[in-house]
Amino acid sequence: MTSQHKRARAFRPVGAALLFALGFGTTAMVGCQPEEQEECVSLEQYFKEQIWAPILSQKCITCHNPQGAAKDSQFVLQSSDWTGYLEANLATVERMAKLQYEGDPWLLVKPTATVEHGGGVQLERGSPEWDAFVELIDRIENPVECEDKPIGEEYFADVELLDEVETLRKASLNLTGRVPTAEEEAAVAAGGEEALSLALDGLLREDAFYDRLVEIYNDHFLVDKYLSNSDAIDLLDGTDYPDSYWFDAIEDDSERAAAENYANDAVAREVTELVAYVVRNDRPFTEILTADYTVVNPWSAQTYGVNVQFDDPGDPDEFREARIPGIPHAGVLTSHIFLNRFPTTPTNRNRHRSRMVFRFFLATDILKLAERPIDPSAITSFNPTREDSNCTACHAAMDPVAGALQNWDSSGRYRPPEEGWYAEMFHPGFGDAELPSGDQYNATQWLAQQIVQDQRFAASQVHIVFQGLTGHAPLSEPSDPNAFDYLGRLTAFEVQNAELQRIAAAFIESEYDLRVVIKEIIQGPYYRAKNFTPEWSEEQAASDEAVNRMDEVSFLGTARWLTPEMLHRKIKAVTGYPWRREVDSDIYLLDYDQYRIFYGGIDSDTIIERMTAPNGIMTNISDRMSNEVACWSTARDFTKAAAVRKLFPYVEPGFEPEDENGFEIPAVTEAIRANIQYLHWHLLGERLDIGHPEIDRTYALFLEVWRDGKRGIGFGEYEAALPSSCQATTDFWSDQALSDAERITQDPNYTIRAWMAVMSYMLSDYRFLHE
Repeated sequence: MTSQHKRARAFRPVGAALLFALGFGTTAMVGCQPEEQEECVSLEQYFKEQIWAPILSQKCITCHNPQGAAKDSQFVLQSSDWTGYLEANLATVERMAKLQYEGDPWLLVKPTATVEHGGGVQLERGSPEWDAFVELIDRIENPVECEDKPIGEEYFADVELLDEVETLRKASLNLTGRVPTAEEEAAVAAGGEEALSLALDGLLREDAFYDRLVEIYNDHFLVDKYLSNSDAIDLLDGTDYPDSYWFDAIEDDSERAAAENYANDAVAREVTELVAYVVRNDRPFTEILTADYTVVNPWSAQTYGVNVQFDDPGDPDEFREARIPGIPHAGVLTSHIFLNRFPTTPTNRNRHRSRMVFRFFLATDILKLAERPIDPSAITSFNPTREDSNCTACHAAMDPVAGALQNWDSSGRYRPPEEGWYAEMFHPGFGDAELPSGDQYNATQWLAQQIVQDQRFAASQVHIVFQGLTGHAPLSEPSDPNAFDYLGRLTAFEVQNAELQRIAAAFIESEYDLRVVIKEIIQGPYYRAKNFTPEWSEEQAASDEAVNRMDEVSFLGTARWLTPEMLHRKIKAVTGYPWRREVDSDIYLLDYDQYRIFYGGIDSDTIIERMTAPNGIMTNISDRMSNEVACWSTARDFTKAAAVRKLFPYVEPGFEPEDENGFEIPAVTEAIRANIQYLHWHLLGERLDIGHPEIDRTYALFLEVWRDGKRGIGFGEYEAALPSSCQATTDFWSDQALSDAERITQDPNYTIRAWMAVMSYMLSDYRFLHE
């Protein structure tokens, strides 16, 4: 933290909410006094905070990047997805600072347009940015030595992490939608990190994991838009695929409908299933772009008219490689569905597709390369996308990739342009490399090879997986040094970026094994952070440093509102049943006509971003869920033998905590409390001692409901019979009637309804609804 920033932040008021959150009253809200002591500020720190973050990363890099308009100049900067980018950029700046023009540093005369500068005036003499550059040059010429304090060394010292068993539970629910077995928990508890790593290896081989992988990547590719009816098949050209509607010949209506659904869904999901296929078969993940094939199931193989052998021709989840005649496959990039999901027009000329390629596979948002207002009257060039710096900042990087996609028309068909690519656009290529002459018909395959050799490909996949597992997109560099939380956000970005770069390096070293990325994230601090436990005095908590630290750690942890899909799987995992009335009825959290969208989900069409914070509707849905699931699952669980129950292994419906005289029955109360302790772990993932206040509170709820119900039944106010929807009379999965000995319709002791109250209480808890 520089002395300049300390002075700027010294008068920031400390929010009351922060102080109360830390356990201090309003007496702690004292004004901060300016700090007189100057801190040693290294050249590296000054460059990062005063030059790179607010100036170079916001202005100069739009052109001065490896793909930008100034890529052939001596001043080329690396973006934050580049390993060691700050060190590399400082070295470049130092080199430029030593070059002079008529006695003035080149670093000053260029951005002020004292000499010709294609980007025009970027610095005004006498401005704060100018002063910062002047001081930077002085620091380069007169370096100072400061005590080396690695930023990440103590960053997590006051952050409490999940232990190995807690991490296993969280990862198991996230990746496979199930809770760990008792044997898995015991093994990890005994073996620590090594055993956790082995357990994760097992999870990452389960079929449910590949379904989760499809879900994670669909949040970006959005191809589930085409799942319904024959929406995906309708995009196929009948000339190229004359058998696309082969199922129309099936006479039986139900069989025809099933075949249509299986074929359509496989076509719709061919890119996300390709992702799963590559991982399932232990291929390098680069193959999602370099694969000379697509993937089909037994139904979509007939749609594409290809002959493929399947182990089980009746399994819609079996996918195999297929090569479609006449298509130069390049994995995702040449998928008919992918190209339709991100379409182009005759005037757009594949630029939209190019932007998506940069976003998904190069961790680059092209539109952010030139986030500045453009005066249309200032653009006078005949061909501005190639000649005007306002435009070339984006187009110099985007247009060559657009040209490399030239063989795919607006409908996603392989149709090489008869007259070649547009001569007025940048030559097809990637970065400094131009598409070789004679390779135009395989241009996309060439492009795929260029992308996977770029280290940003590894970074992009780490970013996608990180967001999928944590629910949070990776942090971006803050750009406003005057913002109240600038230093906290900058430190948070720097530490997280270093961690993600470390994982990307491990990904590359593993020869692109995506499981390595997943394991590194899960076993790392960003997935496992669960609490912030600073040992601050009251005075320290009111300090500027404490506020800055709170800014930093606010980005840790994954306490995110569960998606409807994840909550559905969690309900089923802990209770044994989904939230649906009957086995063939709508699944409330998955059906678009029910709560999937209202609960923050996406439809991959018009709604493409998940809601990460609950609103009133979502809260009401969770309340209904907790009440109905508690009602439907409690008596149902009691119909099973205690050894196989998911919810109540330690109690029976006849267990009442007090006798007729109101005296406690110790053995029963111990069993009830033991079951409550079990539910706190099973439902909420928190291990509590039997005497913990949370156990006491839950037991008090059980006791209060039981006492009131027992009294109400005695006075005839309440019925002994359970409400009809809460009775257990049939097996849920088979809909077969239970025997008289198994069925539960009565609750004369009011214990079942007391347990329903406990279940509803826990299912509506923050720790159940969040990860």
